[in-house]
Amino acid sequence: MKIGASMLATENITMEEALEYFDSSKCIEYVEILHDYPYRELNDDEEMIDMINSYSLEYTIHSPFIDLNIASLNSALAKLSVNEIKRSIDLANMIDSDIVVVHPGIVSFSGRGKEDIIYEIAKDSLKDIGDYAKDNGANACIENLPHIEGFMYQDVNLLNETLTELELPMTLDIGHAHTAGFTPDEIYFNSIKHIHVHDNLGDGDTHRTLGEGTFPVNEFFDIFIKNNYDGIYMLELYSIDSIEKSIEYMKNLGLI
Repeated sequence: MKIGASMLATENITMEEALEYFDSSKCIEYVEILHDYPYRELNDDEEMIDMINSYSLEYTIHSPFIDLNIASLNSALAKLSVNEIKRSIDLANMIDSDIVVVHPGIVSFSGRGKEDIIYEIAKDSLKDIGDYAKDNGANACIENLPHIEGFMYQDVNLLNETLTELELPMTLDIGHAHTAGFTPDEIYFNSIKHIHVHDNLGDGDTHRTLGEGTFPVNEFFDIFIKNNYDGIYMLELYSIDSIEKSIEYMKNLGLI
């Protein structure tokens, strides 16, 4: 089983301290770098790139999402957002990563009533991003979003249909799926190439430790193991303590 952890859990320490921790772990092989504040400028920092590459870790990239919207009705903002994600694909090449997680967009307040147009803009943007990733030897893995007003592709079935049409892979976020009312037997798709793992109570995207929410985590692992999913299970949690408790939970399930 390929286990990773997101740097979402290490925002209060330096990147070097975070990578030292992950590199010392006996279970974590992969680290997901958040290519957003304060690390947006990584592409231009040769010393940081060398430092990242000096560890015996493998990496995935979470492309930026702060204040961005690839589905914006403002074409200039949509284009800027797409270009920011392309920078993450460039970063993936610098650190020998082939997974770049992408958020699919937002329906803003002013976009209400124009959802059909906005979803078409999103599809065009996703195709552009996906083509750029393929041309650069990477996978743009599009993530289902949580049940928050305005967030697009909360419905994993709709996301899968779109990605099948565009021939793009999915990042399945099981916590997001839980907030949208989906159960483990409803969220397995052949398009899934990457998974974000965390728990919640079903009423908010709280990124709880595994076993501290109401998502049937055991059933989820059973289904994906039986279907021979061979990608990374990326723990996307808010603290190192939560990572360690979640790893212990997985050990108790006999997964590690």
